[in-house]
Amino acid sequence: MRFQSIKFKIPSFFAIYLSVIIFMSIFLIVGHVQENSLEEKLSKNMVMSELMSKKIGTYLDSAMDDVVTSARYISERELTEDNIYYEIERLFDNYNYFDLVFYMSDEGRMIYSKPYNKVAIEEKTYTDRDYYNYIMENREPFTSRLYMSRVLNQPHFVLAAPVTVNDGLEGLVAAGIPLKEMKDEIGKTDSTFSGGIWVVDSFGSIIVNPYEDLVDDEITSMEHVVIEVDGKKTDMYDFLSTGKEGIGVLTRGGNEFYVAATFVEGANLAVLLEQEEDVLYREAYGVVNDMKFIALIIIAVGFVLGFILSRGITTPLNRLVDSVRAWSSGGSMNIETDRRDEIGELAATFKEMSVNLDRKVEELNNSVRRENETRQYLDNILMSAGNGIIVVDHDDRIVMFNRAAEEISGYESEKVINGDYHLFSDMIHCDIESIIGGLTKGGMGIMEKEVSLLSGYGRNIPCRIVCSRVRNALNEKIGYVLLISNLEVIKKMEEELKREDRLSIIGEFSSSIIHDIGNPLAGLNNLLDLYRSDMTDEEEKEEILGLIGDEIAELNKIVLSFLNFIRSNESKELDIDINHLVQEAVNIMRAEMINRDIKVRVSSDSDNIYANIDRRNFKQALINILKNAIQAIGEDGHIDIAIFDGELETRIRIRDDGVGMKEDELDRIFEPFYTTKKDGTGLGLSSAYKTVRDNNCKIEVSSAYGEGTEFVIAIPKEEE
Repeated sequence: MRFQSIKFKIPSFFAIYLSVIIFMSIFLIVGHVQENSLEEKLSKNMVMSELMSKKIGTYLDSAMDDVVTSARYISERELTEDNIYYEIERLFDNYNYFDLVFYMSDEGRMIYSKPYNKVAIEEKTYTDRDYYNYIMENREPFTSRLYMSRVLNQPHFVLAAPVTVNDGLEGLVAAGIPLKEMKDEIGKTDSTFSGGIWVVDSFGSIIVNPYEDLVDDEITSMEHVVIEVDGKKTDMYDFLSTGKEGIGVLTRGGNEFYVAATFVEGANLAVLLEQEEDVLYREAYGVVNDMKFIALIIIAVGFVLGFILSRGITTPLNRLVDSVRAWSSGGSMNIETDRRDEIGELAATFKEMSVNLDRKVEELNNSVRRENETRQYLDNILMSAGNGIIVVDHDDRIVMFNRAAEEISGYESEKVINGDYHLFSDMIHCDIESIIGGLTKGGMGIMEKEVSLLSGYGRNIPCRIVCSRVRNALNEKIGYVLLISNLEVIKKMEEELKREDRLSIIGEFSSSIIHDIGNPLAGLNNLLDLYRSDMTDEEEKEEILGLIGDEIAELNKIVLSFLNFIRSNESKELDIDINHLVQEAVNIMRAEMINRDIKVRVSSDSDNIYANIDRRNFKQALINILKNAIQAIGEDGHIDIAIFDGELETRIRIRDDGVGMKEDELDRIFEPFYTTKKDGTGLGLSSAYKTVRDNNCKIEVSSAYGEGTEFVIAIPKEEE
């Protein structure tokens, strides 16, 4: 047998490897256990004591939360006997871990308790209790030491919380926890622990005795024993009063005990987990003796099994290697075996592979060819699409940039592909990151936004960008696709429609204004004839001149309203403070609202709301809407103005509690010259509507007759 052969290497390797690993592992484990078993056992006891302390702390915190909740309930309501009795009854009935619930005044007298004890309430005072003195001084919840209950005549400790009214301390709510509840809580711990678990307070009073049940009518204290901690000996009571955690040794009944001591956070309670020295050493070193004998058996068995197992693998593998080597040289795969294990399956698999491999290779080549053709076909479709298509992968790189995107942006795909999309965003002066961020932050499937981008030709092009996620077959996000539509032609058509609409409205206005001007002109003509009459004296002429002036002023008012309405408002100002603009409009109308006893309230969910709008005309539109609200209210009403700053738009809501409008009036509210008021021109709300539309904003109105009216103006956010 050759030493380089697998027939020799595998058996030898298995035998030596298993022997060395098993021997070294057991040697290290035994040595480590012998060296650290006692320390690990004591450390485990300390951890167990800490867990018990935390468990008790959690139990007390939960109970204290219930007491604090009741104290707050009484504090926040009228301090009456009914409210006190109700909350004491509720706390006692709903939480079975309390044996007593009571309310105590700031004078240390018990007002009411459940269960009820007349003597304890009428004849006893409790100013000697530590929980009373602590709360009177600190006004904070407190967990007491162990007391004999004067109501129940049995030991318990008390959880208390202050009751305050208008920052004044009125008393406290307290609840007692009996020793049985604490022992039951400790009893839920690991029953396999071969020692005792004590729970005592800082004065040595026993709450849980692991070896015997406590009597119900008195408080039992621990015996005075000396405990040695960190090489220093001290009395057990002195050790408890320090609150210092650690592992100590004490002697009781001629036997030494190791004690792991921890304290319950927020309470004067200690957990003492003790274990007798002989028991501790038996548990610590018992496993070592067992492991020495087992180690020898495992080494011997492992050596023999390793050799047998390795030989069972190498022999059939060697035959399989010879057959595969012959097949790779161009021969046929001639493997005959009657084995039914993995080696037999491997041989059958190799034989089947020789038959199927050529067919699979041919199928793979055909599949790759079809995949390439399909990919090329899809790429041609995307590249020829009329809208710009940009695909961004999960690394923020642009992986597709079609011809339409080149035409819209003015940049060739070679300069953009494989580049970071943030750089392309800076090139076209368009915040693509905010569009993708809005899609991710809002949890939406599609994000659509109109923007203006700077093309490589130096022109600003209005576009609509639709962004959506790209997901793989596992529904995992792998990138984003941006669909860009050129809106230049659409915007030009919209402007043309606006101009035609304006001309149509001007025609309607011209007819209306001719009618409205005709009456004052006829009146002026009559007044002038009267003025020229010889029968008119000087005093009457002066009066006629005054009337002529009034008619001219009325004509001027109509003409100015008409001019303001038809004037084009194309100019916009940047970063107009919406909160300040609304407040200016309110201040202008404030005097009239005060005279009519109308109360106005303005609220905003953000101090920094800005928009690009025509400031002067937009303020006038707000004033016109406020005038409409004031006239609808008449006297003694309310106007509520709320400003909401959303991700896509800012909304201004103006709501009044005036007379409201009927359905037919609501349909014509924005028609020029339509008015229901005796002295109205019918151009105020029409002008407001036109101003809002000219600033690319939206206005909606809803009304209920007899209840009031609400206007909502939506100002879209624009790209910076």
